[in-house]
Amino acid sequence: MTLREVANYLHTRRITLVLVALIAALVCIPIVSAQPRFVNEELICISDAYYGDLDGDGYEDDIKILLQFSLASAEPARVEMTIWIELPSGFVYGVGISIRNAPQYGVLNVDCLNTATESGIYAVTMVASVFGTGNGKVYITDYLQFDPPTGSGPGLPSVDAYF
Repeated sequence: MTLREVANYLHTRRITLVLVALIAALVCIPIVSAQPRFVNEELICISDAYYGDLDGDGYEDDIKILLQFSLASAEPARVEMTIWIELPSGFVYGVGISIRNAPQYGVLNVDCLNTATESGIYAVTMVASVFGTGNGKVYITDYLQFDPPTGSGPGLPSVDAYF
């Protein structure tokens, strides 16, 4: 081997060692993921769901969902909620609610008009994302079943939400 070939060989080997060391260093670096946390605390929960004649049309075909807020420790900047009502047939109504400056304590009334149109067991599912808790985003879930009466009334489904 000539001196030039030896120099090229050592140069190539040095580059290979540097690349291997760099890859090894990158593999050892811990990767942190900012995943939202699911909490078991009852910061927001479905306290009740029932049927009645909420819109005064003479038919008990409306559903009221009561969501209990206990957010004093969370100090949220914003709460984004999705609520699903599953009818006995499997048909699902979904509604999204966005709350800015949510109260620390209170009850959110969600009136779902003209939605109790079948007999059987209804399921209400809630997923809430609480933003601005100091630790990023927190997910909260809750679920409740209830049984409204048979029959249906006139009108298209609609939703009102208020504290």
